[in-house]
Amino acid sequence: MKIEWDIVKRFSQSDTPCFSTEDVRKEFTQVSVSHLRNILMSMVKNNMLVRLTKGLYYIVPLEHNNPNFIPNWHLVAKYLMRNKNYYIGYYSAMQIHKLITQPSLTEIVVTDIQIKPSKIEIQGVRFQFVYHNKNRFFGVKNTWIDDFNKVKCSDLEKTIVDSFINPHYSGGIIEIAKAVHETRDKVDLSKLFNYFTSAGSKVAARRYVFICDLLEISSSYHESLLQNHDELLKLNQTGSFQRLDTSAPDEGKINTRYGLKVNRDIDTIKEAMYT
Repeated sequence: MKIEWDIVKRFSQSDTPCFSTEDVRKEFTQVSVSHLRNILMSMVKNNMLVRLTKGLYYIVPLEHNNPNFIPNWHLVAKYLMRNKNYYIGYYSAMQIHKLITQPSLTEIVVTDIQIKPSKIEIQGVRFQFVYHNKNRFFGVKNTWIDDFNKVKCSDLEKTIVDSFINPHYSGGIIEIAKAVHETRDKVDLSKLFNYFTSAGSKVAARRYVFICDLLEISSSYHESLLQNHDELLKLNQTGSFQRLDTSAPDEGKINTRYGLKVNRDIDTIKEAMYT
């Protein structure tokens, strides 16, 4: 077992609890690659390592004698995206910003490349990779997740914008409305307006203003976000209204002011602010 503990010691001392097969090969050049792979497989079997994905491992702390151990999900996302552009977004970012109390069993990772498969499972936790093109890949900040570690996460304003673009990745419109209500005095409105403009999603802006008006949150920016009369006229002519909540069925009343199909009960949304 000496080499197994040598591996643990080497990477623990260098403060790199996550490492690849290639990292091990560079450190233990005297051992053949095939033998190293067998050793790493044995270490996983003996609960010394967690296999995060092909060729990527994490050292199980000695105090965690649990075959289902998994590191902090946000750290796992960081390790999975080594040498790639990424940020933790949507519902997972809402968790980092302390806007939710019930974590999901899915970690949402935004990338600027198509990753396949787009969903993987590690120790019962799903990691989902969501592609954003270059125009929507901004608003990223190195954010503390505990006393020792930072990860790339969408900042508060970008988390809100992303959530209104794809409500289904953020727990649905009710969770997003609660986040808007919670951050109403914290958010940088100028930055938020610029982010909506840069993202280029008019429907996201309309969803945001709808929720703000519903919650009686006013801003001088709101009318600017709605001022696209040609688009609203086209929506009224074609009847191709997008849903307020992409996590809910495609049904409900049309609201022509916002150009949305309101597929959530508005009283339920308002009541959720106080429960």
